[in-house]
Amino acid sequence: METLAVAPDDHLLEIGCGRGVAVSLVAERLTTGKIVAIDRAATMARLAAERNASHIRSGRAEIRHAGFDSTELPPHYFTKIFAVNVSLFWLGAATEQIERMRSLLAPGGTLAVFGERPMSANATANVVSTERLLQAHGFSTKRSIATYGQDRLLTCVTGTPL
Repeated sequence: METLAVAPDDHLLEIGCGRGVAVSLVAERLTTGKIVAIDRAATMARLAAERNASHIRSGRAEIRHAGFDSTELPPHYFTKIFAVNVSLFWLGAATEQIERMRSLLAPGGTLAVFGERPMSANATANVVSTERLLQAHGFSTKRSIATYGQDRLLTCVTGTPL
């Protein structure tokens, strides 16, 4: 949440929301803003919606069972787009998805790609490949790697369109 620096009026998109933990943390910080969260797994979207029922009722959250490529989203609307442990960023074959994310970001918006890894994994390789991918699509990037819990790393590459 510190890296995302959610403002009360932000409009966020989470790609691959899983059980909706991040949705809860983000929605608690919103007043006039909104988070739209998508997951292609029906079970995950249902669990996220159950977890965030009060945020959905308040209008601060929307959960969709959908793939990123197939869901309708408003262009130039989102101040922040983020994903946690979504492999398309470090597999490198995401040209269309990155271009779509770019088209969904509001002017000055930010894309944040998070990854959680055990310390024994090569987290740096994921960070480097994510940076290269975003830079190849006209983003300026910043990276961070933090240790937390017992032998876990949280990596993040943030990108802002140039």
